[in-house]
Amino acid sequence: MRHLLLLIFLLFTGICFAQQELKGRVLDKQTGKPLAYAKIQYQGREILSKIDGSFSLSLTKDQTELKFSYVGFEPQNFTVSQAVEYIRVKLTPKPQWLTPVTIISETNKANGIIKKAIARKTQNAPQERLISYHFKNYNKFLIDNENNGLELQSDSTNFELSTVINSEASYFSEKVSQFYFSKKQGLKEEVLGLRNAGFKKPIYEILLLSVNPFSFYHKDVRIFETDYAGPLQKSAFKNYEFKILDTTATARPAYVIYFKPKRQHSVAGLEGVLYLDKQSLAIQKTKAQLLGAVKLEIDQEYQYFPNENLWFPKTQKTTIRPGNGGKSISVFGGMISSGTVQKKQSIINNILTPGKSDPNLYLTTTSTNFDIDLNAGKNFNSSAEITVNPKANFRPESFWRESRTEDLSSQDKITRKKAEWLIKEKKIEEQINLKNTVSLGYYPVKFWDFDLGKFFKFNNYEGIRLGFGGKTNNQISNKFNLNGYLVYGTKDELFKYSLGTSIYLHKATETNFNLNYTRDIIETGSFNYLQGKNEFSILEPRFVNINFFYKHHTISSGFTHRFGSDFKTELQFTKSDIYQTKDYSFLLNGREFSNYKLSEATFSFLWRPFATFLKTPNSTKLIEKGYPKFTGQITKGFSGIFGGDFDYTKFGLLVEHEIKRLNQSRTEIILEGNYATGQVPLTHLFHALPNSPRRNGILRRFSVAGRRSFETMYYNEFFSDKQAMLHLKHQLRPITIHKLIKPELVFISRHAIGDISNPERHSIPIKSLKHGYHEFGIELQKVLLGFGLGAAYRYGPYSLSTFDENFAFKFTFHLDI
Repeated sequence: MRHLLLLIFLLFTGICFAQQELKGRVLDKQTGKPLAYAKIQYQGREILSKIDGSFSLSLTKDQTELKFSYVGFEPQNFTVSQAVEYIRVKLTPKPQWLTPVTIISETNKANGIIKKAIARKTQNAPQERLISYHFKNYNKFLIDNENNGLELQSDSTNFELSTVINSEASYFSEKVSQFYFSKKQGLKEEVLGLRNAGFKKPIYEILLLSVNPFSFYHKDVRIFETDYAGPLQKSAFKNYEFKILDTTATARPAYVIYFKPKRQHSVAGLEGVLYLDKQSLAIQKTKAQLLGAVKLEIDQEYQYFPNENLWFPKTQKTTIRPGNGGKSISVFGGMISSGTVQKKQSIINNILTPGKSDPNLYLTTTSTNFDIDLNAGKNFNSSAEITVNPKANFRPESFWRESRTEDLSSQDKITRKKAEWLIKEKKIEEQINLKNTVSLGYYPVKFWDFDLGKFFKFNNYEGIRLGFGGKTNNQISNKFNLNGYLVYGTKDELFKYSLGTSIYLHKATETNFNLNYTRDIIETGSFNYLQGKNEFSILEPRFVNINFFYKHHTISSGFTHRFGSDFKTELQFTKSDIYQTKDYSFLLNGREFSNYKLSEATFSFLWRPFATFLKTPNSTKLIEKGYPKFTGQITKGFSGIFGGDFDYTKFGLLVEHEIKRLNQSRTEIILEGNYATGQVPLTHLFHALPNSPRRNGILRRFSVAGRRSFETMYYNEFFSDKQAMLHLKHQLRPITIHKLIKPELVFISRHAIGDISNPERHSIPIKSLKHGYHEFGIELQKVLLGFGLGAAYRYGPYSLSTFDENFAFKFTFHLDI
């Protein structure tokens, strides 16, 4: 044993002495500024410095000759010994290269090459050039320790990743996938093998991160859930400056083009170099970086296929490491920083204490494409962009040995073992399950998930509404749940409750059978979509000021089912007894109905054709929302069936569209139409979501603004049996006051038009919207902890006589979950 230890020690010592790491920086001698991507040649090798001028070399000789060069500067050669650990190289500008004419010439030459490369994208970009192709991919993703810390500050809902980071844990995963591309279906991924070290159950969401962009040809390059302006998009010259650094002397020579953002403050951009093939101007290689509070580095290489004369993405490595301070950079849809920068406020952060992040964490992922087959007709029929093979989580070790494009290093194996131990020791899996449950509006306590929206509410009819509710979880059964709630209104002094069950008939298609009995109140004139509703909201702004409800005792049953990934449906049958809370009656055929029975069948759908989905063996998960999305509903009321008094049909269609831009501005368009025909009482007509209490004085009407509500329209002012509404919102780029205070200025325009047939059937006077209702608003959102201020003004045919009556002053409240 002693001889073995001695042998290992001597071998390790020999390796250490045989190889020495040399670090340094390349600077402009005149200005002292770093030279990004300076060329460094040594021992027959060639590398480029990083964007801060830094470099790192492994020297294996006692004396090594180094050559430093940069366009527009005098090259410099010198010899270093292995004893040297750090050098600072200062290059002198060439005076003859610094004339204005030459600089313009160099700039124009680089711009000319980029302009031609953009024009040739249809011939060089695989997804534009090829009809179809398929390939396999091996991906390795790990989180480990380094000298300085990372802490996640994000708008993203990726609780799996943030939990690992903020719990000081290591993470290691491997994934093997088969990718299929066709012009008709786009790029589809089938996950053949998946392994998450330390987790008992598969963690799919953490692998949904768009860490590695397929190529840099795209208009927007998505890295770690954040879009950056692509250097080869049509507006490249608006966002980037270009400069030729060098040409390569390889079998297929390439231009080395340096690109740097022009307006980083408004448009997220990368800084790096493109290696463009001299003949085809296709990308051979890309290096890109971001420096600030952290370092983001991307290295992507392409493989040349001579038969197709095409360069195809081959390998990529992306790393986030601790930086040298300074600006935060955009990652994970938000910001990632080092040290103790606080995360953006969210419901999750308010309810849970995330803990301190390990001050030494970094992230790295490597990805390699292999078995590449171009113009192959092999397709994969799936409506989801990512589909997990049922065997993916049960692959034997032999599968991984055969599928890895490189053997696991000793450090990889150490990280994997450490991840297994830390995730178990710190109960990371339990934390992830907790946060995922909370994000859906529930807090688990043993076998019961409490509904966070049932504890406390307030409105003008019930006063304070206190109670509790929720559903059973998998500790009771994974085949069904029991659900319900019990609440009490302090003003009306009545209990309301609901009891029900959901039976999971087929989890993969979300086919459930639901049965419920409910005694509660509903706002008069409201139209609630069964599908597409917000899952969870602690604060419901309009609910506070509602004072016109009706009581109902309802038995409901029905089914939910998902047709493909993007089309979810629900069919519901209900029998309701309706009771009035105000003096109202419905006049029909000489009879007055103040209390009545309704029998209804409702079909509701949510269609998201532009969203992307992950299909696992037991569920479908939304990856990216995608717009526009469509929510629709048809309700048929039957008379004479189960005692129903009225016969009618109601239709509703809600179209939501959102345009997000790289400069962080956003435009939102919401269009909704409602139509009812037949014998419809006031309780089941439509209002336009009014959100202004009818009180004298602007401050007495002060309330919280809603998303789709008319802020100057008084409650119970208008009712319709046919109406259309349009909401337009434009949010400007956030105003940076402090790294934690970035308010958003939003301009809003709202419009509604409607009418009502047979107003004489209703015992109270009804005002319609046939002349068109209009309001304009301005909001300053997210000033502090999600709160802001807003104002709206009513104009047009329904404007009132005084400024006070037309004006509304509001709180705004937006939480990023």
